[in-house]
Amino acid sequence: MRNFWLVAKNEYLRTVGRRAFLALTLGVPVLVAIMIGAMALIVQMSERDEPIGFVDQAGVVDASLHATLPDANERVQIREFPDLESGRAAVERGEIQALFVFPPGYPASLETELYYQQRPPGNNAWEDLDDLVRASMLASLPAETHERLLEGPQVKVHDLASGRTFDEGRIVDFLLPFAATFLFLFATMSASGYLLSVVSTEKENRTMEVMITTVTPMQLIGGKTLGLLAATLTQLLVYLLTAVLAVLIAARFVPELQGMQVPWTYLGIVALFFLPAYALLAGIMIAIGAAVTELQQGQQVAGLLNLLFVAPLFMMPLFLENPQHPAIVAATLFPTTSFLTVALRWGWGTVPAWQLVAGWVILVASALLAVWAAARVVRVGMLRYGQPMSVKGMVAAVRRGW
Repeated sequence: MRNFWLVAKNEYLRTVGRRAFLALTLGVPVLVAIMIGAMALIVQMSERDEPIGFVDQAGVVDASLHATLPDANERVQIREFPDLESGRAAVERGEIQALFVFPPGYPASLETELYYQQRPPGNNAWEDLDDLVRASMLASLPAETHERLLEGPQVKVHDLASGRTFDEGRIVDFLLPFAATFLFLFATMSASGYLLSVVSTEKENRTMEVMITTVTPMQLIGGKTLGLLAATLTQLLVYLLTAVLAVLIAARFVPELQGMQVPWTYLGIVALFFLPAYALLAGIMIAIGAAVTELQQGQQVAGLLNLLFVAPLFMMPLFLENPQHPAIVAATLFPTTSFLTVALRWGWGTVPAWQLVAGWVILVASALLAVWAAARVVRVGMLRYGQPMSVKGMVAAVRRGW
């Protein structure tokens, strides 16, 4: 057991000490910081809250209600003009950015005219004017009802199949599956390439043969898998902290992100499936690296097998239209597709408990089998220096280990 931890420690330190690893780990936060800065600059340039005006020919808008709206001090200033001529003159003089005209018959026709000189009004102006119009039309209702209607409905969904309760329409629920998908793709692509390179190189220069004399193949492969997994988790932790900081900053510009709660249940489910999925991928890549004689050949095979892990992305429309489709259920239970399938289904809906448990058990069993089989392939591959192993030979090596 001591040798196992030594191999894991050595693999972790060697991985995190690589220049490419450090550049990628630290480069992404720097890139995110630059993107956030650029976004903030663009928003400030495009969302300058200049005053706007309106002409109410329909008699439906009460400008005095603007001061009673939530966060009135932070809203765009709105001025009322008695007629179109005075309003257009204010636009031409630069007193207001844009002029909205509500013609007679509004809101039956819902047609509104807009006048501006150089730059159209931003989203803040549109939203604030919409709130003022709605407040004017609901003026006869109590103030509390005003505010609730302006905020819109908040639907709480209760899924009777899984017993899960969640809020419908939250932006975080929509974005999290994409974030989990990106992180998994990043982890799988980087891990597969690195594992193939390391195993192929160590096999070619016979470093692995020397290591096999002091540790068992299972200790070697298990230690390498654990060490690389720890390095990947370190990298993802840096990205997670960067994402949290990015959300805190972006919340100043995106109101939907304000007051966002951490979805601990979703993160726990994703972590529970990510660890064995990563071990499964590592076992497969190590076996390929031990079986081939050239790195390029291994990369071609690995590229095809990676498609098995990202196959759920090709079923994206089905996730939204019919998440209980037999193909989706099968992808939940199949080991190479279970992680992405669960991450997408749980983020956008629900997954029955029996599918979660069955999918996770199958995934863990497959991961353990993959690591054990990789150790068998490595042991036999060391005896075939310079000679590639066929699929039949890999199967025979695994069968001899039973």
